[in-house]
Amino acid sequence: MNKLFDVINPNFFNVLSSPNKEIYVDCIFIIYDSLDSVEDAFQGDREFVMQRLIHYFDEMELKGVNEFDDNRTSRQKATAVINYFKESGWLGEEELGDYKTSLNLFDYTIKIVDTLRSIKDRDQIEYTGEIFTVYSVLQNFVLEEGLGIIEQAYDSTNQIIKNLKGLKANIYRYYYDITLNQDAQDLQQLLEKLLVEYKNNFFDNAYYNLKTKDSLPRYKKAILDKVLDIYNSDEIMNSLALQTMEAKKIEDYDEAFHYIEEKVRFIADSFNAFDYLILAIDRKNEQYVSAAASKILFLTNHSDDIEGIFNRIFKIVVDSDEDSFEYDQLFNLFHARNLDTESLYTQRRLRVDTDPEPVTVLDDLITDEFKRKKIQFLVKNNIYGKKEINRYALSQLSHLGEIEASELPLDTEEDYIKLILIFLYSRSVGMDYHVEMLGRETTSNFATFNNFLIKRGR
Repeated sequence: MNKLFDVINPNFFNVLSSPNKEIYVDCIFIIYDSLDSVEDAFQGDREFVMQRLIHYFDEMELKGVNEFDDNRTSRQKATAVINYFKESGWLGEEELGDYKTSLNLFDYTIKIVDTLRSIKDRDQIEYTGEIFTVYSVLQNFVLEEGLGIIEQAYDSTNQIIKNLKGLKANIYRYYYDITLNQDAQDLQQLLEKLLVEYKNNFFDNAYYNLKTKDSLPRYKKAILDKVLDIYNSDEIMNSLALQTMEAKKIEDYDEAFHYIEEKVRFIADSFNAFDYLILAIDRKNEQYVSAAASKILFLTNHSDDIEGIFNRIFKIVVDSDEDSFEYDQLFNLFHARNLDTESLYTQRRLRVDTDPEPVTVLDDLITDEFKRKKIQFLVKNNIYGKKEINRYALSQLSHLGEIEASELPLDTEEDYIKLILIFLYSRSVGMDYHVEMLGRETTSNFATFNNFLIKRGR
């Protein structure tokens, strides 16, 4: 298993914990933007980057800000910053010849800088087109490009899940600030968070699109119908498994089939579960709005009821000097140490353990038939598991290589359930048999069904 600091420099995060972290973050953004072009591909001339950093330090000096508290020139500061990034593993340097040097950003640096900028700019998640993308690629499913389409739908579905989880976490951040954060918050700050920041970042972007233009109910049924059509088609699943073997260089058919089956089922399971995730988001949104409204109402309550009186008391305490504030001006407090028989105190009693008496059951009250049915009820869930069905199918095959389903015993309801499960479990991983459709109906005892072959092996 890979370890994080086998990939990145152990000193990588020192940049973000340094006393000069604000400067370093500004500088890494400047370097990132300097190298972010199609031609450069995050590799560019060192001198060009130097000039951009020198310009940054010159501007800071004009504003009267001496970032490093020393007398170095802007070029010396730019050189020191680049060297520090190199030592910390944020970028590399390459000699090109002719006295030219290029700076290169590493792949993980690009990811982290993108994340830092997103957090800094408070970029919000938007869902326009995410669910529609899954719908569109599946509706235009072509068997020849089937593997690529399934993988694209899988990736988009996975991204939707991450976005929804991120949205819920974003609401919780607001909820935490207003309910659990101990920092003092006045009325103006609460109103600004609720009516401006929360509305713009949450309602007007992510949540609005999730509920209107890119709503789940609009596309869910069509997506699930298409996924089930693909999953239930032996021809399509077989072709996708063969494409997977070729594209992923997988030699084992079962492994390739499991790879594509897992992705198809993930799409279906995710869209079935989205309703619950969206419901959790709705509840968390209601919690935040209710908490914000309650706190705003509390802060605006100056009436003479209990809540208004306590509100004014808290305001006096918060605005005063805690060390010198005299609480006896508000409350008549005293210590009460004496307890008597008339007090609310309840004396503890010694715990006495009771001795349980044996339960006597007369054997003649429990018949053998009752015992048999009770045991059958307790093991009922086990007889329909995959292992038991696999064992049952192999026992019916005995020494034969194959057997028709119509030849299996079908005398009881239990036999009928096992016949159905043999067919359903045939595609599951770990089964020692598989089935092939014969394309004709057959009648066995009380049931008519499409006959199929049960064959040993995969």
